[in-house]
Amino acid sequence: MSEKKTGLGRGLTSLLGEDISVVSELNNEGKNIKIIPVEQIKPGSWQARKNFDVNDLEDLSNSIKSKGILSPILVTQSNDKNVSSYDLIAGERRWRAAQMAKIHEIPCIVVNDVDENSASVMSLIENIQRKDLNAIEEAQGLNELINQHNYTQESAGKIVGKSRVYITNSLRLLKLPEKILSLIKDNKLSAGHARLLIGREDAVEIAQIIIKDSLSVRDLEKLLKNFSQKKPLPNKIDPNIVSISKRLSDHLGLNVKIDFKEENQKSKITIYCNSLDRLNSLIDKLENKNV
Repeated sequence: MSEKKTGLGRGLTSLLGEDISVVSELNNEGKNIKIIPVEQIKPGSWQARKNFDVNDLEDLSNSIKSKGILSPILVTQSNDKNVSSYDLIAGERRWRAAQMAKIHEIPCIVVNDVDENSASVMSLIENIQRKDLNAIEEAQGLNELINQHNYTQESAGKIVGKSRVYITNSLRLLKLPEKILSLIKDNKLSAGHARLLIGREDAVEIAQIIIKDSLSVRDLEKLLKNFSQKKPLPNKIDPNIVSISKRLSDHLGLNVKIDFKEENQKSKITIYCNSLDRLNSLIDKLENKNV
């Protein structure tokens, strides 16, 4: 996987202002870029990303071997003034891949006077703007930016370069059952599929059908038109329920429908009458002890 530049510069500009934006510093003849030994850099405690795919790092490492590090990482001076060390804010993938490539020094942008909260926000923004982020990771990052760092959906959207509607739709995914979230993380279900399942009681059941039948989003839209919000997908019909319905229908002379919920052992019996005379006849039969 080749190394890609991200929109981090725009995000930091919105957050911290032009004075320390990555974009302005990179374009300023490189005078603010410092070459720092990798051993003097350590991930900050605020790092938003905790897990790194080994294969992904190997691909990036190979790219760095052939092309070098195209984008400097972002660091801040460590609180320990007695040693020359830096806390990593953004670019941990590049830092790790550089070590795999046996690169001993890497280009860095050193940002001064950054408190832990601002560093945490910058790390979070870079994580959200990764190209390989799945929809749930992105939603979780946006949720953290809004709820833990007091951003509105509008301001968060400006920072990461997304519309407010996009932010809203992304956050709605987190309302889905954990099983659905796992399927999205594992790339077995797309965000487009998932949005159509939000708020449905049968979401997990539908998700299994999507995977089994390899349904497209358009296919799913057509499928869902056949079912109301509360109506479950067609399932195996219990022959005992069918038999009881038929016996009641034959005995009463009226159409009888039984809806039985196996999960809570509750049932609903509907008897269809299309005239007052039939209703009176039904009442007579129900009042008869032999019914």
